[in-house]
Amino acid sequence: MTDNFSNNQRDDLDLRATVAEFIDGLPERSEDILVKRYGLQGDKKMTLEQVGQNYNITRERVRQIESATLRDLLASEKVKHLEPAEDLIVTVLEDYGQVMEHNALVEKALEKTSDETHGNHIEFVLHVSGKFYDQKEDDYYKKAWYIKDADLSIPKKVVDSFIEILEEKNEPVPHEEIHGYIKNHDVANEIAEHIDDSDRIIAFLRLGKRIQKNPYSEWGMAHWNEIMPRGVKDKAYVVLKKEARPLHFTEITEKINSNAFGSKIAVPQTVHNELIKDERFVLVGRGIYALVAWGYKPGTVADVVADVLKETEKPLSKEDIVEEVLKQRLVKKNTIVLALQNTDKIKREGETYLLIEDK
Repeated sequence: MTDNFSNNQRDDLDLRATVAEFIDGLPERSEDILVKRYGLQGDKKMTLEQVGQNYNITRERVRQIESATLRDLLASEKVKHLEPAEDLIVTVLEDYGQVMEHNALVEKALEKTSDETHGNHIEFVLHVSGKFYDQKEDDYYKKAWYIKDADLSIPKKVVDSFIEILEEKNEPVPHEEIHGYIKNHDVANEIAEHIDDSDRIIAFLRLGKRIQKNPYSEWGMAHWNEIMPRGVKDKAYVVLKKEARPLHFTEITEKINSNAFGSKIAVPQTVHNELIKDERFVLVGRGIYALVAWGYKPGTVADVVADVLKETEKPLSKEDIVEEVLKQRLVKKNTIVLALQNTDKIKREGETYLLIEDK
């Protein structure tokens, strides 16, 4: 991947100062309106209505002042102050295929600036400069920015081909394997020169609304529970599947919260209450859950003992039964021995136990 923006320029570029120089000298109200509208102090951007209330003027009057102020600035020599910022953004866009999702572009541009720069400064340059064009958000693609002569069909072809791959696999694809899948898809013959870099492919994929990455760096369809789990049960399922081992409900809760599955905090007791009612999970020990998909069977310890005897179709010793049950339940041996003595489904004959046939 090329990088036309030198390290020295990158280290020195403070977009906060650059933007401040660009708007310096404006009438106090005009400058303040730009600062508030674009959050140039690092604050949350204000709406036309909010700024109007601040000055006791209409939202339309605020819009007029903002538009006139920017028009005059861009027609003046002050526009030269934006050139370093424009060059930086152009470099980022060139590196990632000339088209980038809004947040991805801001994120990558910030990596090339000083610590004083805020994302709002990047967005300000994008909006006021005439070098960048925006692609509006729709049902399938997120808001994006591109430069003149960019081929907007390239990222769409990458997104569409990856959706085909996902629908065929019907399971998430690890982040590090995406490049290989795209390179082996038919689309590679059409756009080979545009997909020679894995970071560029990922940048293209970030444009698509129908695909998403989960906290485990796996990409899949956004509506898949493993990608965007909506409730506690789905989040717990993803956690257990990735851990590939039984976990106590408190540990499941901790992993749900630490993996940033949304802003809602999971509560241990809620997790326990939800999992015990869901057929995908099995309580295999005191508060410890496993997945049915791993071969664990639901029921009490006595039920598991009965299943073991039924499957073997022959009497088993206590030791053999304990060994088999411990493959299904994380309990003490004495718990299994007590289950042998307290069930009407099993009887003892000498040193072995057998299942009582249903009448």
